[in-house]
Amino acid sequence: MQKLEIDITIAGRNVSLQLRGKERMKGVTIGDALAYRFYDGEYQGMPLLFAEPKGPVASPRNLALTADKISASMGLPVVYLLPSAPAYQRQRLIDRDVYFVVSAKYAHLPMLVANERIRHKKAAKALSPVAQYLLLYHLQVESLEGLSANDVKDKLPYSYASITLGMTCLEDFGLCEKVADGPKRKQLHFHRRGIELWKQAKPVLANPVEQKVYCDGLDTEEVFPVCGINALAHYTRLNPDPERMVMMEARRFRSLRAAKAMQNPNDYDGNIVIEVWKYPPVTGCGETPLWVDKLSLALSLQEDADARVESEVEQLINKMEWKD
Repeated sequence: MQKLEIDITIAGRNVSLQLRGKERMKGVTIGDALAYRFYDGEYQGMPLLFAEPKGPVASPRNLALTADKISASMGLPVVYLLPSAPAYQRQRLIDRDVYFVVSAKYAHLPMLVANERIRHKKAAKALSPVAQYLLLYHLQVESLEGLSANDVKDKLPYSYASITLGMTCLEDFGLCEKVADGPKRKQLHFHRRGIELWKQAKPVLANPVEQKVYCDGLDTEEVFPVCGINALAHYTRLNPDPERMVMMEARRFRSLRAAKAMQNPNDYDGNIVIEVWKYPPVTGCGETPLWVDKLSLALSLQEDADARVESEVEQLINKMEWKD
């Protein structure tokens, strides 16, 4: 007879899991329901859906696809309960952002990475890219006040699990708190608004630009948002520079580079300036922006020594229409 409750150990802590009944598996395919036993559990205050394979464990790629699919349907991060996993397999799962628990020794969870050699990491000094995106979206596009991770997942270009981590990061830096709204749901609450929230967050906001590359041409018809001085010129009275300046998300930049779509790429000079960013354009769902958002732009130019740029960036912030 199948147990209705089981206990597991995560990083030395006992966690009780409750078997999820068939009546609560709406949205899960018959194939997945036959392949896994599902349990509800909570770790460090976060509700999780645990999936225990009934037979052979699938490949890391298939586990990632299944987790994304089930997480989107159920609105919870999926954590696999694996009977064993050698080091190389654990690393492949971590690289694909697949959450798992292996016996009592290894775990990779939204709020924790633990193994037998527990390492003490230095405290983060800046928001993660997802957390920064969440905050800038909240300030410029649409208020996230009172919304849960499940409410937000269709608005942003991130998975449910990534959004949950981003919210936790914001809370860790004291920029918001997650308030319980029922036994399973936690919603965002910001104590400050508008420019006051921006000023509070400023010390932990990171420059979104990962690297800057120059080239003489781009062999693609794709439209990329304008960034840098030319974006600032669009928003203010500053004159634009003669070079074309475009922003690309890191993943798209790598694919274009691999396809040799950049003419004479280098680190010094060219007709086109490419800024490779750590996160996608901050914009409403389904929109294709022509210019990078104002707050990310301000962060990308904060180290520019030109007094005119500094003055225009200041005016840009002072004239912001805050959406929160």
